[in-house]
Amino acid sequence: QRQMCIRDRVFTIENTRDIIDVDSEAHMKFKSFKEMLLSNVKSHANNVALAYDEDGEIKSLTYAELYREISARREQIARLDANCVGILQAPSKKWIIDMFACVLARKQTVLLDPMSEPTVIQAQTLATDVETLLTDELTSRHASLLKTAPVGTVAPSKDEGDILFFTSGTTNSSKAVVLTSSSLCASAWNGQAKCPCNETDNLLCMLPLTHVFGFVCAMLWPMTQGAKISITRGMRYIAQDCKYFKPTIISVVPSILKFLVGLNALNDELRMVLVGAGPANEQTLAAAKEKGIEVRFGYGLTETSSGVAISCGENPFAMSVCPDDTITLADDGEVLVKADECMMKGYYKNPEATKEVLINGILHTGDLGKFDEDGNLYITGRKKDILVLENGNKIFLPEWEKELAVALETDDVALTLENGEITLFVGNKDGFLNVSMLKDKLAAFNKNKPFNLQITGLVVMPDALPKTATGKVKRYAL
Repeated sequence: QRQMCIRDRVFTIENTRDIIDVDSEAHMKFKSFKEMLLSNVKSHANNVALAYDEDGEIKSLTYAELYREISARREQIARLDANCVGILQAPSKKWIIDMFACVLARKQTVLLDPMSEPTVIQAQTLATDVETLLTDELTSRHASLLKTAPVGTVAPSKDEGDILFFTSGTTNSSKAVVLTSSSLCASAWNGQAKCPCNETDNLLCMLPLTHVFGFVCAMLWPMTQGAKISITRGMRYIAQDCKYFKPTIISVVPSILKFLVGLNALNDELRMVLVGAGPANEQTLAAAKEKGIEVRFGYGLTETSSGVAISCGENPFAMSVCPDDTITLADDGEVLVKADECMMKGYYKNPEATKEVLINGILHTGDLGKFDEDGNLYITGRKKDILVLENGNKIFLPEWEKELAVALETDDVALTLENGEITLFVGNKDGFLNVSMLKDKLAAFNKNKPFNLQITGLVVMPDALPKTATGKVKRYAL
């Protein structure tokens, strides 16, 4: 092993092959996580990589220190008798180090959301052949409840390990998407081309890193530029963290931005907000812009390693297509994406589902869109029966409405979004419904759903719900 001194800091590099030539341009497209991390060691060694709270004080880790900790952790993980590792932890310095270490140790790395129900996590570990779990203090109690696959189920990776993300649908529609460090780095490069940050920026990471939007736009994107990533103290402190960490950029889902704007919680140093993962409220975006903050809106999918279009002008809904992507519209308005460098390998062990959406290298998104005369993309709705919430979560309507029909003892039901709230419409053609009992049954139904997925609106129609000739509810009419 060789030692390499950078600005009076000594750390270990595996061998001379790890020392790469760094492009003179700040905007680099990295082919792997290792290449990116080593570039930061050479060009941004003493820059703060991670800032985080510890006992009421902001601590930090430079890029040189981060690489050293990742390398040490990689050696530990490489010795695990498992080729598929699940990470079940809250976003933290430990999560970031463990994730990079797993990928660099050539492990298939499955990102599990600790906020999910234990039954969902169990199903996801089984579906992705997780052989061992990495947990933290809060999630270690779940490890004994989860069944992992027998060691040897997954073949060892020849290169950096694949990263598996779950789409943000409900149980029946959520799939494990297989991405690579190369596809994720290419996505970060696409984002930087349209929405530049630099090494002096401080991006506050407020999003789940288990979702591709948070992973790329709240962590990987600033990291490719040698910028600082401040890690939120958690949902409990989300209203205070902007003024605590003083970021210059935040990446958020619309519901978080709405919350922060409403509480006047945005800090004076903030120069840009990147919004994505769900439909945004125009009033919320306008309120942020009134504070002199640049507002960008992005559109992307887990299957494309995050963003494929980002707004660059005054209108946040007019999005410019990222340079490595090609977007066309089908005859029915469906958004079709060709993104060779950012495209998923496929859905894990689900070739049938992959073939349904990825046809001749083109992803059929299920979203509807249109272009303006300047070539800007606008997303106008969903082709399939899915509700996309402000926090980026999706509700698979056939699944939920089937559950509701049983719980409410009536099949004339439909879900919609009304002013950002999940609203239930119930038909009452014969006038026999007891509304009070209906509310009680709905409350019981909500108890089995996460708080942010509960139905908060109820409309009892005086007649049957409007339907098409084939019996489908006319949601637009509701």
